[in-house]
Amino acid sequence: MRSNNYKSIRKHAGLAVSVLLMASGAAFAQQTVNLSVGPATATQPDGTAVPMWGYTCGTAVALSTATCAALNPAVQTFNTNPATPVASVGSLWSPVVITVPTGQDLTISLTNNLTFAGGNIPTSLVIVGQLGGGLGTTATSAASPDHTNAQPLTWPIAGDAAGAPVTGVGTPPVQGNRVQSFSTEVVATGVTPVPPQVASGSALCWGLTCTTPSPALKPGTYLIESGTHPSIQGPMGLYGILVVTTAPSGAIAGTAYGTGATAVTYSADLPLLLSEIDPVQNLAVSKAVGTVGFSETKVWSGLYGGCGNPVSANGSANAAYQTCYPPAVNYTPLYYLVNGQAFDKTHAPNSVFAATAGG
Repeated sequence: MRSNNYKSIRKHAGLAVSVLLMASGAAFAQQTVNLSVGPATATQPDGTAVPMWGYTCGTAVALSTATCAALNPAVQTFNTNPATPVASVGSLWSPVVITVPTGQDLTISLTNNLTFAGGNIPTSLVIVGQLGGGLGTTATSAASPDHTNAQPLTWPIAGDAAGAPVTGVGTPPVQGNRVQSFSTEVVATGVTPVPPQVASGSALCWGLTCTTPSPALKPGTYLIESGTHPSIQGPMGLYGILVVTTAPSGAIAGTAYGTGATAVTYSADLPLLLSEIDPVQNLAVSKAVGTVGFSETKVWSGLYGGCGNPVSANGSANAAYQTCYPPAVNYTPLYYLVNGQAFDKTHAPNSVFAATAGG
């Protein structure tokens, strides 16, 4: 059993970059990408099949110049192979990369397929460093757990005789609600949304032409991640990259960002996303959402009868076991990945990623 120590952790490597290979005011428009989220599996070099949640690029939208692809080339080939059954597309996990031309706004139509035996899981999207998608304006929250009688006095010697039992209980301050989703929450397919939630398949927008305008997308490379229960949905695999750039075209160099004398130009690029996986936590989350009676808001407890203990106080099986998320403080990653691929020395070519040159 792993200890419950608090420590500084990175739920997933928040490092998304585009490596630019150097070479010697646009009108704003709306670019649209279809994206779905659902359960998937990531098989590691040692053969371990880790349960994941992942994003999958949908059908390209006519007249949109935004692109979407799996960062792992093998997964991209699998998802786009005409021989792959439709039901299997998205079953292999990989982060995604979405590319949008500089000067364009972005709409992501997000279909939520996070439906399990334990219930339907809402989700949301945040692009770190970009405003939009309902960030800060349509956040949802849940009531904080009851902290009444949470602990006795922290300095009992001031009020109890030497050797006497500790008396009194702590009186914590009133606890405010806890954020559940930092941006617009998208419910699972088939679930009726309760405002400010939106239905599965709804459009999330970033930019000046949105129904609720937000600042224009800034050129550069940004991390996409779930804004809902980030300590759970992030490690489960809900992340990717957004690249906002003027791509190279033929002999004309692309511009990563900047203008005039300060412009950073390039002739080819390679998006890279560093991440990590804790197979134990992911398995615990997978078992929890697959258990009838699961609740996202239930607080984990290892006491007898608590959702983290398989045994009740009388020694019988605990029906409430695994009906809540595991404690994220136990997060211990064992696999470290580049673009969704852990290095396998017996198949080194799997970790070779090609730069994309201008068309």
